[in-house]
Amino acid sequence: MKILLIQPRGSDLMVGFTLMVRPEPLALEILAAAVPEHEVQILDMRIDQALPETLASFRPDVVGVTGYTTDVPRMLETCAEVKACLPETTTVVGGYHASLKPDDFDKEFVDVIVVGEGEVTFKELCSALENRQSLDAVEGIMYRKNGTPVATPPRPQIADIDQIPLPARHLTDRYRSHYHFHFWDNPALVETARGCPYRCTFCAVWKFHRRKCRVMSAARVLKDLEATDSRVICFVDDNFFQSVRRSRELYKLIKAAGIKKQYWIQARADTVVRYPDMIKEWAEIGLDSALIGFEKINESELDKINKHSSVSMNEAAIRILNENKVDMWGSFIIDPQWTKPDFDALIEYVRNSNICFPLFTILTPLPGTAFFQEKVGEMITKNYEVFDLLHTVLPTKLPLNDFYANMARLYGSTTLGWKGLKDRIRAGRVPVSALERARELLRKVTDPEAYLTGMPSCGDKPVP
Repeated sequence: MKILLIQPRGSDLMVGFTLMVRPEPLALEILAAAVPEHEVQILDMRIDQALPETLASFRPDVVGVTGYTTDVPRMLETCAEVKACLPETTTVVGGYHASLKPDDFDKEFVDVIVVGEGEVTFKELCSALENRQSLDAVEGIMYRKNGTPVATPPRPQIADIDQIPLPARHLTDRYRSHYHFHFWDNPALVETARGCPYRCTFCAVWKFHRRKCRVMSAARVLKDLEATDSRVICFVDDNFFQSVRRSRELYKLIKAAGIKKQYWIQARADTVVRYPDMIKEWAEIGLDSALIGFEKINESELDKINKHSSVSMNEAAIRILNENKVDMWGSFIIDPQWTKPDFDALIEYVRNSNICFPLFTILTPLPGTAFFQEKVGEMITKNYEVFDLLHTVLPTKLPLNDFYANMARLYGSTTLGWKGLKDRIRAGRVPVSALERARELLRKVTDPEAYLTGMPSCGDKPVP
């Protein structure tokens, strides 16, 4: 059977992280590896928008489309186009949003919704379709049965995630020169765990993974590292050091194997502070950058989002990372109800904190969270394209133009200077090509008008 897996095209908005982040479609590469008995192609429409030509030449039996909340309009657009070209082809959607808010995909041109992890479910679904069997026996899906949506029983999570196949990266080789992640060209994304033990109110990760955490063995992770020739590895786990024992074991295996790479991780401040020796070890084998969700600059605000951290803990983590020459990507949440003094306070805090690359995201109710249900009646738009953490979907206390002017001021006042970036280029830590990407991104995020350009009018474009 022929299967086409699609990463939908990117956003048309002027401001967005996609300018700096366009990595390989790891979820699709893993999904492709889970069905080796079928003929699979991957179409990355962020780079290659030849969908009609691909459908005509490949004529897939099944088309699978994935994406996050911001991708929902284009996921639906893609499924509709597939059905218009090949009515008999089965369209399947999956991913975080499809699992947590499947009703958004209740359309006649979407045949199946995979709810939860896709590797086992998609394999069984394709087998059932190929053998013309009823889909009732495939756990973890919603599908249209005689035109009516029906749901099968939930599928248990994969107990041993070491059994997840290594990504079929060869299926995206033709796109490699177009992939980048922050400053690095052609990085490899590596997954080593699923889930998070914390319950931050704004986050949907722990909801998707049903409050459970599973960690791959160090040996399994090493296989993935050895299977890629990319110099840069971006670990996609939301909390890479959540298993300290595994992290220490992996450090030893990487060191013993003589693997020389640069690593980017996401971590929590409290883990960094509790295990500074582990940070030192990882810095020795190539830990280059760490994204830390500092989120807020005062205790009461941290408590409101259930972060289970503290400002003093954040500041201790900053010191430890700086001491080990690990670049910090410090993330802060901007409340739409802020006024100018709130922005002023954050600018002063970041300037005094020696954070290399500050990131500012606007508090956004993401589908699947309790926060979404709490705020659904207050949203000024239901267009998922702007749920990108850089546009507000909630009312602002300041006039909207003034709010975005302050967002632009945040980036213009605190980002790493060109000298710092050029020093990293000279040291070989980032490629020369990163300079132009950084310059273009900075030009946009420091322009208040860019936040509004191309943005759908609030409230006039409902969820498709």
